[in-house]
Formats: sequence, C-alpha cells, structure tokens
Amino acid sequence: MDNFAGHSLNFETERLGLRPFEDTDFDLALPFYEDTDFLLVMEGQLPEESITGEYLRRAGEAMTEQGFLFAIVEKSSGRTNGEVCLQWMNLDRAKIANEKTMRIPIGIWDKALWGKGYGKEVVRCLMAFAFEELGIDRLCAMDVSAGNFRSVKLWRSCGMKVYRRMDNGNTLDFEITRMRYESMNHAQRA
Repeated sequence: MDNFAGHSLNFETERLGLRPFEDTDFDLALPFYEDTDFLLVMEGQLPEESITGEYLRRAGEAMTEQGFLFAIVEKSSGRTNGEVCLQWMNLDRAKIANEKTMRIPIGIWDKALWGKGYGKEVVRCLMAFAFEELGIDRLCAMDVSAGNFRSVKLWRSCGMKVYRRMDNGNTLDFEITRMRYESMNHAQRA
C-alpha cells in the first residue's frame, strides 16, 4: 500500500487505530462521499463539482501538504472507516499572529458508526499529540453546521467552544486553547 500521507505516525485509542492515509483509501472513501446525507455532514453543502476519486485525491493532497492525514481503522474488525487530518490552519479568519494553530477535519464514513464515540476518541488522541508534542497554541474545528447536532456535540465534548458564528449563526467555528486544554487535563488528573 502506498503511504499517500507522507508521514509515518501511528496512534491507537481504545477501539481505533490511526495510520497514515494510503492511496487505496480513496477507493474505500468514494462510495461514502457519493451519499448525499454524508456529503452534507462533511461539506455543509453539496460541492459544485462531482465527487470523484480525483476530487478526493486533490483534497487529500492539500491536507497532506498542510499537516498529517490519517485513516481511521476499527481495531476489532480491521476495517478502515474514516479519515482525519491534523492540519496547520489554512483559513485566514482563524490565523493569529505568533500562534501555532491547527484545525482537525474528521469524517467517519459509515453512518452506522455515527454516535458511537469514535470521533471523540480520535479527536482527543490527536488533540493530545498537537498540544503536547507539536506545542500548538490553539486547535480549531471549522465550518461546522449549527444543525449538525452530532458534530456540535463532539466538539463540545472535547472541550471546544464556539468562537465564531457565520451565516446568521448557521455555521460555527470551534476552538480550544492551550490554556483550556491544560486546565481540562489538570482537572481530570486531580
């Protein structure tokens, strides 16, 4: 398998493994991106161009240039069931001078796995890596649909707060700062 992601980082949570995204993972992802419900959750709206393997590869290439793209693998089945990127901030509205800021787009492909806490496991794992190993100052979830209750719940359960509302409150940006992350971890250890 070809390591499309260009890094060799691997992580494990209780139920999941995170490994570098591979070229063959695009073929696994494509059928899920053809599902309108999934696409609306992931993109917030339907893209203007058709979702093809090439479309996904272009998006993947942009993410690998700006961070660490992972495949999410369910340990019990060995099945790849999603993607996540720990990505250096690429949106001007969230860049802060002299701060290291990242964002974390995530997608669990199979809707039957939604609501099982997989996203939370992944986000918490990469949040720890980003703050503790990469030394970032801020982690963000961008362009979250306010009507996507699962996504809103995920970001809040990971300690993130809404810091920007757009489109009459229909689109949200979430963030967690280093100070809040450290405070949460200190409280959990106490």
